[in-house]
Amino acid sequence: MNIYNLWMTKFGALSPLKQVAIMVGMATISADTLAVAAFFVIGLETPHRVAAVTTAIVVLVSLPLGAFLVGLNYKLKQLAEQLDLESRRDDLTGLLNRAEFYLQTQRLFTASRPIDSAGALLYIDADHFKAINDRFGHATGDSVIHELGRVITSSISERDLAARIGGEEFTVFLTDADLGRANWIAHKILIATRNIGRELRLDRTTITVSIGISLHTPGQSLEETLAIADKYLYSAKHQGRNRVVYG
Repeated sequence: MNIYNLWMTKFGALSPLKQVAIMVGMATISADTLAVAAFFVIGLETPHRVAAVTTAIVVLVSLPLGAFLVGLNYKLKQLAEQLDLESRRDDLTGLLNRAEFYLQTQRLFTASRPIDSAGALLYIDADHFKAINDRFGHATGDSVIHELGRVITSSISERDLAARIGGEEFTVFLTDADLGRANWIAHKILIATRNIGRELRLDRTTITVSIGISLHTPGQSLEETLAIADKYLYSAKHQGRNRVVYG
Protein backbone atom coordinates (compact mmCIF):
# COMPACT_ATOMS: atom_id res chain seq x y z
CA MET A 1 0.00 0.00 0.00
CA ASN A 2 1.47 3.37 -1.04
CA ILE A 3 1.52 6.46 1.20
CA TYR A 4 -1.53 8.00 -0.49
CA ASN A 5 -3.68 4.89 -0.02
CA LEU A 6 -2.46 4.52 3.57
CA TRP A 7 -3.39 8.12 4.34
CA MET A 8 -6.77 7.73 2.62
CA THR A 9 -7.49 4.61 4.67
CA LYS A 10 -6.57 6.26 7.97
CA PHE A 11 -8.40 9.48 7.10
CA GLY A 12 -11.54 7.58 6.11
CA ALA A 13 -11.54 5.80 9.47
CA LEU A 14 -11.80 9.10 11.39
CA SER A 15 -15.08 10.64 12.52
CA PRO A 16 -16.63 13.33 10.25
CA LEU A 17 -15.81 16.03 12.85
CA LYS A 18 -12.14 15.06 12.91
CA GLN A 19 -12.02 14.94 9.11
CA VAL A 20 -13.45 18.48 8.87
CA ALA A 21 -11.03 19.74 11.56
CA ILE A 22 -8.04 18.27 9.73
CA MET A 23 -9.08 19.75 6.38
CA VAL A 24 -9.75 23.21 7.87
CA GLY A 25 -6.45 23.08 9.75
CA MET A 26 -4.51 22.08 6.63
CA ALA A 27 -6.19 24.82 4.59
CA THR A 28 -5.50 27.45 7.28
CA ILE A 29 -1.85 26.51 7.70
CA SER A 30 -1.30 26.44 3.94
CA ALA A 31 -3.04 29.77 3.37
CA ASP A 32 -1.19 31.49 6.23
CA THR A 33 2.15 30.15 5.04
CA LEU A 34 1.55 31.37 1.51
CA ALA A 35 0.32 34.78 2.71
CA VAL A 36 3.37 35.35 4.90
CA ALA A 37 5.70 34.23 2.11
CA ALA A 38 3.97 36.56 -0.38
CA PHE A 39 4.19 39.49 2.05
CA PHE A 40 7.95 39.20 2.39
CA VAL A 41 8.64 38.38 -1.27
CA ILE A 42 6.46 40.81 -3.22
CA GLY A 43 4.83 42.99 -0.59
CA LEU A 44 1.09 43.75 -0.36
CA GLU A 45 1.01 47.56 -0.54
CA THR A 46 -1.41 47.86 -3.45
CA PRO A 47 -4.94 46.46 -3.93
CA HIS A 48 -4.12 44.61 -7.12
CA ARG A 49 -1.26 42.78 -5.39
CA VAL A 50 -3.56 41.82 -2.53
CA ALA A 51 -6.15 40.51 -5.02
CA ALA A 52 -3.54 38.61 -7.00
CA VAL A 53 -1.99 37.01 -3.93
CA THR A 54 -5.43 36.12 -2.49
CA THR A 55 -6.44 34.48 -5.75
CA ALA A 56 -3.17 32.53 -5.90
CA ILE A 57 -3.58 31.33 -2.32
CA VAL A 58 -7.17 30.17 -2.93
CA VAL A 59 -6.13 28.25 -6.04
CA LEU A 60 -3.03 26.68 -4.46
CA VAL A 61 -4.92 25.62 -1.35
CA SER A 62 -8.08 24.48 -3.17
CA LEU A 63 -6.39 22.29 -5.80
CA PRO A 64 -4.78 19.70 -3.48
CA LEU A 65 -7.80 19.67 -1.17
CA GLY A 66 -10.13 19.27 -4.15
CA ALA A 67 -7.99 16.46 -5.55
CA PHE A 68 -8.01 14.78 -2.15
CA LEU A 69 -11.81 14.98 -1.87
CA VAL A 70 -12.27 13.69 -5.43
CA GLY A 71 -9.94 10.77 -4.65
CA LEU A 72 -11.79 10.02 -1.43
CA ASN A 73 -15.14 10.09 -3.24
CA TYR A 74 -13.77 7.74 -5.91
CA LYS A 75 -12.59 5.29 -3.24
CA LEU A 76 -15.98 5.41 -1.54
CA LYS A 77 -17.73 4.80 -4.88
CA GLN A 78 -15.48 1.80 -5.56
CA LEU A 79 -16.21 0.41 -2.11
CA ALA A 80 -19.96 0.88 -2.58
CA GLU A 81 -19.86 -0.92 -5.95
CA GLN A 82 -17.84 -3.77 -4.44
CA LEU A 83 -20.25 -4.15 -1.53
CA ASP A 84 -23.21 -4.08 -3.91
CA LEU A 85 -21.62 -6.79 -6.07
CA GLU A 86 -20.81 -8.94 -3.04
CA SER A 87 -24.37 -8.64 -1.79
CA ARG A 88 -25.63 -10.16 -5.05
CA ARG A 89 -23.04 -12.93 -5.43
CA ASP A 90 -22.25 -16.21 -3.75
CA ASP A 91 -18.83 -15.75 -2.14
CA LEU A 92 -17.65 -19.32 -2.81
CA THR A 93 -18.47 -19.62 -6.51
CA GLY A 94 -18.95 -16.06 -7.73
CA LEU A 95 -22.35 -17.07 -9.12
CA LEU A 96 -25.51 -15.15 -8.30
CA ASN A 97 -27.08 -15.83 -4.94
CA ARG A 98 -30.66 -17.04 -4.61
CA ALA A 99 -32.25 -13.61 -4.17
CA GLU A 100 -30.45 -12.05 -7.14
CA PHE A 101 -31.20 -15.06 -9.36
CA TYR A 102 -34.91 -14.80 -8.54
CA LEU A 103 -34.87 -11.05 -9.20
CA GLN A 104 -33.10 -11.24 -12.56
CA THR A 105 -35.07 -14.26 -13.77
CA GLN A 106 -38.34 -12.57 -12.89
CA ARG A 107 -37.24 -9.61 -15.01
CA LEU A 108 -36.66 -11.96 -17.96
CA PHE A 109 -40.09 -13.50 -17.46
CA THR A 110 -41.70 -10.07 -17.37
CA ALA A 111 -39.79 -8.86 -20.45
CA SER A 112 -40.74 -11.86 -22.58
CA ARG A 113 -43.83 -11.68 -24.80
CA PRO A 114 -46.94 -13.29 -23.28
CA ILE A 115 -47.04 -15.84 -26.12
CA ASP A 116 -43.33 -16.79 -25.92
CA SER A 117 -41.23 -18.93 -23.62
CA ALA A 118 -38.55 -16.98 -21.73
CA GLY A 119 -36.17 -19.93 -21.85
CA ALA A 120 -35.22 -23.11 -20.00
CA LEU A 121 -34.28 -23.73 -16.38
CA LEU A 122 -31.74 -26.25 -15.11
CA TYR A 123 -31.86 -27.46 -11.51
CA ILE A 124 -28.49 -29.00 -10.58
CA ASP A 125 -27.52 -30.95 -7.48
CA ALA A 126 -24.15 -32.51 -6.62
CA ASP A 127 -24.51 -36.26 -6.01
CA HIS A 128 -23.52 -37.74 -2.62
CA PHE A 129 -22.03 -34.43 -1.51
CA LYS A 130 -22.30 -35.24 2.20
CA ALA A 131 -20.12 -38.30 1.61
CA ILE A 132 -17.49 -36.07 -0.01
CA ASN A 133 -17.49 -33.76 3.02
CA ASP A 134 -17.33 -36.71 5.41
CA ARG A 135 -14.46 -38.39 3.59
CA PHE A 136 -12.29 -35.46 2.56
CA GLY A 137 -13.38 -32.63 4.88
CA HIS A 138 -15.31 -29.42 4.39
CA ALA A 139 -12.36 -27.56 2.85
CA THR A 140 -12.30 -30.08 0.00
CA GLY A 141 -16.09 -29.88 -0.20
CA ASP A 142 -15.77 -26.12 -0.68
CA SER A 143 -13.24 -26.74 -3.46
CA VAL A 144 -15.70 -29.06 -5.18
CA ILE A 145 -18.44 -26.41 -4.96
CA HIS A 146 -16.04 -23.79 -6.31
CA GLU A 147 -15.15 -26.03 -9.26
CA LEU A 148 -18.80 -26.74 -9.95
CA GLY A 149 -19.37 -23.00 -10.16
CA ARG A 150 -16.49 -22.73 -12.63
CA VAL A 151 -17.86 -25.57 -14.76
CA ILE A 152 -21.31 -24.01 -14.89
CA THR A 153 -19.95 -20.56 -15.73
CA SER A 154 -17.80 -21.92 -18.56
CA SER A 155 -20.74 -23.88 -20.01
CA ILE A 156 -23.22 -21.03 -20.45
CA SER A 157 -23.31 -17.74 -22.35
CA GLU A 158 -23.26 -14.19 -21.04
CA ARG A 159 -27.01 -13.92 -21.61
CA ASP A 160 -27.73 -16.79 -19.23
CA LEU A 161 -28.07 -16.68 -15.45
CA ALA A 162 -26.47 -19.07 -12.97
CA ALA A 163 -26.76 -19.21 -9.20
CA ARG A 164 -25.85 -21.24 -6.19
CA ILE A 165 -29.09 -21.36 -4.28
CA GLY A 166 -27.88 -23.29 -1.27
CA GLY A 167 -25.41 -25.99 -0.22
CA GLU A 168 -24.67 -28.11 -3.28
CA GLU A 169 -27.68 -26.92 -5.29
CA PHE A 170 -27.43 -24.71 -8.38
CA THR A 171 -29.85 -23.22 -10.88
CA VAL A 172 -29.25 -22.02 -14.42
CA PHE A 173 -31.66 -20.10 -16.59
CA LEU A 174 -30.89 -20.28 -20.31
CA THR A 175 -32.41 -17.23 -21.95
CA ASP A 176 -34.60 -17.98 -24.99
CA ALA A 177 -33.41 -21.60 -25.00
CA ASP A 178 -35.46 -24.55 -26.20
CA LEU A 179 -35.20 -28.07 -24.79
CA GLY A 180 -32.57 -29.00 -27.36
CA ARG A 181 -30.13 -26.32 -26.25
CA ALA A 182 -30.97 -26.89 -22.59
CA ASN A 183 -30.22 -30.61 -22.92
CA TRP A 184 -26.94 -29.85 -24.70
CA ILE A 185 -25.81 -27.40 -21.99
CA ALA A 186 -26.88 -29.78 -19.24
CA HIS A 187 -24.79 -32.58 -20.71
CA LYS A 188 -21.79 -30.24 -21.07
CA ILE A 189 -22.05 -29.58 -17.34
CA LEU A 190 -22.61 -33.27 -16.60
CA ILE A 191 -19.52 -34.38 -18.53
CA ALA A 192 -17.22 -31.57 -17.31
CA THR A 193 -18.17 -32.25 -13.69
CA ARG A 194 -16.81 -35.78 -13.91
CA ASN A 195 -13.29 -34.33 -14.28
CA ILE A 196 -13.41 -32.38 -11.00
CA GLY A 197 -12.39 -35.33 -8.84
CA ARG A 198 -9.30 -35.95 -10.95
CA GLU A 199 -8.39 -32.24 -11.03
CA LEU A 200 -8.64 -32.04 -7.22
CA ARG A 201 -6.82 -35.40 -6.82
CA LEU A 202 -9.59 -37.00 -4.78
CA ASP A 203 -8.30 -40.59 -4.82
CA ARG A 204 -10.06 -41.62 -8.01
CA THR A 205 -13.37 -40.26 -6.71
CA THR A 206 -15.69 -39.17 -9.50
CA ILE A 207 -17.80 -36.10 -8.82
CA THR A 208 -21.19 -36.22 -10.53
CA VAL A 209 -24.35 -34.14 -10.67
CA SER A 210 -28.01 -34.77 -11.35
CA ILE A 211 -29.90 -32.24 -13.46
CA GLY A 212 -33.58 -31.58 -13.99
CA ILE A 213 -34.74 -29.38 -16.87
CA SER A 214 -37.98 -27.47 -17.27
CA LEU A 215 -38.98 -25.29 -20.20
CA HIS A 216 -40.73 -22.08 -19.21
CA THR A 217 -44.16 -21.86 -20.79
CA PRO A 218 -46.00 -18.56 -21.45
CA GLY A 219 -47.68 -17.25 -18.33
CA GLN A 220 -45.85 -19.63 -16.04
CA SER A 221 -44.34 -18.22 -12.84
CA LEU A 222 -40.74 -18.76 -11.77
CA GLU A 223 -41.89 -20.85 -8.81
CA GLU A 224 -43.84 -23.14 -11.14
CA THR A 225 -40.88 -23.50 -13.51
CA LEU A 226 -38.57 -24.29 -10.58
CA ALA A 227 -41.02 -26.84 -9.18
CA ILE A 228 -41.10 -28.72 -12.50
CA ALA A 229 -37.29 -28.70 -12.77
CA ASP A 230 -37.08 -29.90 -9.16
CA LYS A 231 -39.45 -32.75 -9.97
CA TYR A 232 -37.22 -33.88 -12.84
CA LEU A 233 -34.13 -33.48 -10.61
CA TYR A 234 -35.75 -35.81 -8.07
CA SER A 235 -36.44 -38.23 -10.90
CA ALA A 236 -32.79 -38.11 -11.95
CA LYS A 237 -31.76 -38.91 -8.37
CA HIS A 238 -34.28 -41.76 -8.20
CA GLN A 239 -33.00 -43.25 -11.50
CA GLY A 240 -29.45 -43.51 -10.19
CA ARG A 241 -28.02 -39.97 -10.35
CA ASN A 242 -25.35 -38.71 -12.77
CA ARG A 243 -27.92 -37.96 -15.46
CA VAL A 244 -30.18 -35.34 -17.05
CA VAL A 245 -33.97 -35.71 -16.93
CA TYR A 246 -36.65 -33.57 -18.56
CA GLY A 247 -40.21 -34.00 -19.78
